[in-house]
Amino acid sequence: MADGGSGRAQTLRRAALLAATMLPLLPTLRAHAVGDLPVYFEAARAWLSGQTPYAEVQFEYPPYALLVFAPAALVSSSLREFQLAFGLELLLVDVAIRIALLAVARQRRGLWAYAPFLAYAAVAQLQAFWLYKRFDLIPAGLTLAAVLALSRGAAGSAGAALIAGIGTKVYPLVLAPLGLVHSARSARAGRFLGGAALAAAPLAVLALLWPLGRAVGFHSARGLQVESLWASVLWLLRGWSGVQWVHAAASYEVQGGVAPLVLQLSIGVWIVGTAGAVLLSLVRTEEPGSGPLAARALLPVLALVALGPVFSPQYVLWIAVLAALLVEPARWKLAAAPLAAALLTRVTYPAPGYQTGLSVGLTLALVVRNVLLVAGLAVLVLSTWHARTVLVRCTDGD
Repeated sequence: MADGGSGRAQTLRRAALLAATMLPLLPTLRAHAVGDLPVYFEAARAWLSGQTPYAEVQFEYPPYALLVFAPAALVSSSLREFQLAFGLELLLVDVAIRIALLAVARQRRGLWAYAPFLAYAAVAQLQAFWLYKRFDLIPAGLTLAAVLALSRGAAGSAGAALIAGIGTKVYPLVLAPLGLVHSARSARAGRFLGGAALAAAPLAVLALLWPLGRAVGFHSARGLQVESLWASVLWLLRGWSGVQWVHAAASYEVQGGVAPLVLQLSIGVWIVGTAGAVLLSLVRTEEPGSGPLAARALLPVLALVALGPVFSPQYVLWIAVLAALLVEPARWKLAAAPLAAALLTRVTYPAPGYQTGLSVGLTLALVVRNVLLVAGLAVLVLSTWHARTVLVRCTDGD
């Protein structure tokens, strides 16, 4: 009876914590429509009316994103209705992420048990302005699901979740090598590939029907987005760099002056840095639980975000769901800088002057945010390299 009572008490505590952190977000469902909602709505409506995505309908995301938008579009006749319906869809995803992080608490004791949940909840609350208006919660949630599944040995589910995430927003692709190699070490590579193939089958069919290459062309034409490390430094030094704050096709960019040269440099650093992070993420981890694997997974995702020429505020969700798993006694230092950067993002977006150019003070905050991300990446690289060195020494000793 005592165990049953204790279990019920824990369930009630988790339910209360979930409700307390979700209730402040509910009013945002009807708040001002932000940014990309009209893009989602119009693309989904055009597809549902029979037009061909990427050919007759300009669309910049992978095909599964349309499947994400379609349910809300089916029950909506206006943008305001779509905002509410789509917001409720994202709210359910948010609840699922929080429940998954609360489930991690079962494996931990004391105050640390709820630390992953609280870390994510803090980031999500500060991003409330756009949290239920941009669909990044979905690929972020699928990435979290893949890492948790891998840590439990559920390789098939991990492969399916990862491919679903890639089909929604490409960035989880950097975790595919980690998923395959980690599964192979436990003789589960076949299951991982089977789950991935199952999730990829509709994607392959859609790739035959729709000209997906046009979305690639859209992204290849993008410049230095203002929130990236590169653009923030150039804007801070705009008297020297000669850049201008410009409203481009999909975002705000810095253009002119030395921006074209820095763009080429940034792409090279981004590709090499991310590729190196992907390779380093393959270092074996012998410890059980989700924390060690989350550290490996965060490494390439953080490189992709911190070093790239494009940075939108919602990218902090990609980081936060993985960094939250690291908030435990042995690994909290690995999460400190990425989570601090995610929290600091609220200072710079939305912010006064975002449409015309941030002030010196806000630009400094943006540069600090980006430096924190790079610092967090450096800490992860050093930690992983140290683990590799220790593993090599142990292997040699054997």
